[in-house]
Amino acid sequence: MAAAAAAAQQLVPCMYIFGDSLVDNGNNNNLLSLARANYRPYGVDFSGGPPGRFTNGLTVVDMLADMLGFRPPLIPAYAAAQPAAAQPSDLARGLNFASGAAGIRSETGNNLGRHYPLSEQVEHFKAAVRQMGPNASSPERLGRCIFYVGMGSNDYLNNYFMPNYYTTAQSYDPDAYAADLLQEYSRQLAALHALGARKFAVAGVGEIGCIPYELARINTQQGGGGGSGTAPPATAGTGVSISLGGVGLTIGGGGGAPANASMSSSRTGGVQRRDQQRDRDLQQGAAGDGSGSTGGRSFPGRRSSSSTPSGRGGRWWPARRRTGSRVWNDEINSAIAIYNRGLLAMVKRFNRGQKLPGSTFVFLDTVRAGRALVAGAAAHGFTVLDRGCCGVGRNNGQITCLPMQQPCDDRSKYVFWDAFHPTEAANRIYAAMAFNSTSAADAYPINIRQLAAI
Repeated sequence: MAAAAAAAQQLVPCMYIFGDSLVDNGNNNNLLSLARANYRPYGVDFSGGPPGRFTNGLTVVDMLADMLGFRPPLIPAYAAAQPAAAQPSDLARGLNFASGAAGIRSETGNNLGRHYPLSEQVEHFKAAVRQMGPNASSPERLGRCIFYVGMGSNDYLNNYFMPNYYTTAQSYDPDAYAADLLQEYSRQLAALHALGARKFAVAGVGEIGCIPYELARINTQQGGGGGSGTAPPATAGTGVSISLGGVGLTIGGGGGAPANASMSSSRTGGVQRRDQQRDRDLQQGAAGDGSGSTGGRSFPGRRSSSSTPSGRGGRWWPARRRTGSRVWNDEINSAIAIYNRGLLAMVKRFNRGQKLPGSTFVFLDTVRAGRALVAGAAAHGFTVLDRGCCGVGRNNGQITCLPMQQPCDDRSKYVFWDAFHPTEAANRIYAAMAFNSTSAADAYPINIRQLAAI
């Protein structure tokens, strides 16, 4: 009787989640990867210890699931629920397939080790559908479930803007790259549609040019403001060796964004950054004017290379923009704006019945949500907008939380938990906007509550 009452309170029969570290809840825990968060202080405010979430407590999708009426236990990670011992009813209630470092492109995030790209997450869902049985996996039932998908951040942070590790910047200008991402994204959404998905909540990419990691790089390389602390010296060498559960892993000198890893405590002094070679390239580019052409359109910050036409593959320098005391990487934000416009256009096409008949898509504008949070920071109790609560270096953004590191005392005052990810307090606001906002500028064309009611 109690179980039936709880189920009756749910607005949808199930919820399935696809994405990256913003919503991963432990799928990377047992992988040989730097993109892991199954150690303290991650999960410091989460009951039961560090579960693998890349924040201090709950993620956006945890809160959305609660708003949809799902009661404990939370929607489980596929890696924990998929063994043969799992009951079909457990899989039918919902699963989280998200994976830290994952992208739309299969190679995205490889600089950080093993993870599950979007295509593999979709394959995992297909396997789960087979395990559920015919009743739970019927198109009629799955068509009433919420499918949350948030992808794309790593395709920029751990791919396109890592020119010493990936070649995408040599092959695509920002417009062409966004088009390529969206074409593959469309294919994977179509695969979910073919399996029965009909109600999609698709999150755009936030302004990652404003996260503590990018602010720290701007401050270090260009002497800009917006942070405190001293920059650690660059060290010699072409790679960083890190221990993951007793297994050694070396990331090459062209490596990318610092990720969560079980690092030796000796690393906390004289911090060795994983993007040493890229920083030297950026310093070489400082002598240029920081402008260039990309595919026939103006794009700030890219410099032309004599060996590559149209500025593709040339050295790049983070183009700064300042509003008041805030400074951010405008080149990354400009590229993301192109992607988000294309994603919104794709959502509109799908909602007109093109390609995926019978489906309803909601576009969540994470850029607008982030700006709204900053504009109303004081009202929400936030006092620190540009530093991670836990981390190392400028803005606590040059390396993410080290094992057993002491985080800030009052997490509710911080927008960012670490160099990349929001705190639980910020996630709560983002979830409330996605679920309840009556503005189509936040959730287009309807919010998630309305999507569930269809």
